[in-house]
Amino acid sequence: MKSEEHKQTFATIASYYDALMSFVDYPAWVSYIEAILTLNKIKEKTILDLACGTGVCLELWWQKGYNIIGLDNSIAMLEVCKKRLTQISNDSIYLINGDMRNFVFAKRLPIITCLYDSLNYLLTEEDLLSCFQNVREALDNNGIFIFDMNTVHCLRDEWGNSTFHRQDANIHSVWTNSFNPETNISSLTLTLNIHKNGEVKTIREFHQERAYPLITITDLLSRAGFEYNFYRHLTFNPAHEINVRIMGVAKK
Repeated sequence: MKSEEHKQTFATIASYYDALMSFVDYPAWVSYIEAILTLNKIKEKTILDLACGTGVCLELWWQKGYNIIGLDNSIAMLEVCKKRLTQISNDSIYLINGDMRNFVFAKRLPIITCLYDSLNYLLTEEDLLSCFQNVREALDNNGIFIFDMNTVHCLRDEWGNSTFHRQDANIHSVWTNSFNPETNISSLTLTLNIHKNGEVKTIREFHQERAYPLITITDLLSRAGFEYNFYRHLTFNPAHEINVRIMGVAKK
């Protein structure tokens, strides 16, 4: 057995991330965001996806005729993303290794997204506010920011203090969660056992997400200068604390 210990988030699981997320209906997410854009009369065709990861949504947006920009803090995830998007001309795509708490664009953008609870990885209100402020600065005057977040209910009651196992092709994964009710931070130790050519390679990564009450998120968006709406994910019903995932729509 080969065993490797890693602590840097999204460093060594990058090659296996798409297999682990194979259950996610990304086309439904993109269609839902398209409905949000239509509702808000956004017709421009350039989109920046923060924490773009392996670029599944970027590829879907490109297929719909969008110019795409992806920003991610993980070089390993961006390498997978780059391989995915090799068929796209350089005029339609721009990938950036950067931090969503501190980024600058010379040209203002009409649409910015941040998906699959990436904002929950910001563990302080100061970091979340910094992200919101940077997003607002990067948007044009009619720009829109669309994002989702896991709720306190999700991290506390759905994930809680639990361990579960999954099998995805040749990857057996173990997800061990612990929740701190004082900080609303969920800590995950993710262990992958990859079976290949009669050997097992073990990889471990440590992940943390913080859940924020809706009132905190709205306060930070207001401080950043946004107007906003919140929906239960994949619907246009108002968001509540009892939802597992919420979608935020913030306008400059």
